[in-house]
Amino acid sequence: MRENNFIAFWLVFGFFIGLMIGFFSQNDPFDILSVVVFSTLFFYMMAHVSIALFVRFMESGKVPFEKEAFDQKLDYFYNQLLHREAEVDANYAYISKNDGTADAQKGS
Repeated sequence: MRENNFIAFWLVFGFFIGLMIGFFSQNDPFDILSVVVFSTLFFYMMAHVSIALFVRFMESGKVPFEKEAFDQKLDYFYNQLLHREAEVDANYAYISKNDGTADAQKGS
């Protein structure tokens, strides 16, 4: 989730929580408005603090990508697939040769 989306989510969440708290606890419109504003600001600031802490403490170091080792593994798997495909082709040719003779023997 991007930082802007995270902030927007908690801002809207704080607004609606403030509305609920304001309507249930206050009767004066100005008091309801102040509860909504303070609740929204609280959640807005908490979103910024949590993003700041996340960015500060997350591991942002580069992960080394060993291209040569990766290419060697891919080449190995590719060669294995070619070898197995050749075996399957040889087996298919043998089976289809035998199926042709078996059909000919049944017909006679």
